[in-house]
Amino acid sequence: MEPQILDEKTYKLIGCVYYGNPFHSAKEWSTNNEIGNTWKRFGVLCHKYGSFLDKIRAGNEMGYEIHIEPMDYSKEHKFHIFVGFEVINFEFLPLEMFIKILPKTKYLFFTSSYQNQGKECDYIFSQWLPDSDYEQSYPFIMQSYSPERFDPLDDQNPDNLIDWYIPIIEKSEGD
Repeated sequence: MEPQILDEKTYKLIGCVYYGNPFHSAKEWSTNNEIGNTWKRFGVLCHKYGSFLDKIRAGNEMGYEIHIEPMDYSKEHKFHIFVGFEVINFEFLPLEMFIKILPKTKYLFFTSSYQNQGKECDYIFSQWLPDSDYEQSYPFIMQSYSPERFDPLDDQNPDNLIDWYIPIIEKSEGD
């Protein structure tokens, strides 16, 4: 797992949202928690509006999962979850879906195994980023799931891989 620095990019996505403690109904990394339920809702809508969505979809990822920390996260332990996919435009938007435009920024990109994602992500935040010339530019992280490397019907598959995107900026002089 060697991270790469990706060029600046603005992501335009459509999908479903959740706000709150996503682990109140089931533990982390469970398909039965609120994140898993958001993915299920997104899948139903993709099936319902598939012919329209296929015309505006960018890329082949099954989807992106974005965790956005609001300013009161450390106090409330609630955050925003956005599940969706990248689009080339917003010509059609199902009423039940939402638009998310992520700010233009560089990204720290790395791939982790699904089973070790917590450990590998902890390494990035506790060691790699502090020891690098970069810091997080916005309070969110994004994961993507490639159909070639992730089987959503077998989330215990040891070969499942997740791509991570952490928005970054170079540290200021004197930090």
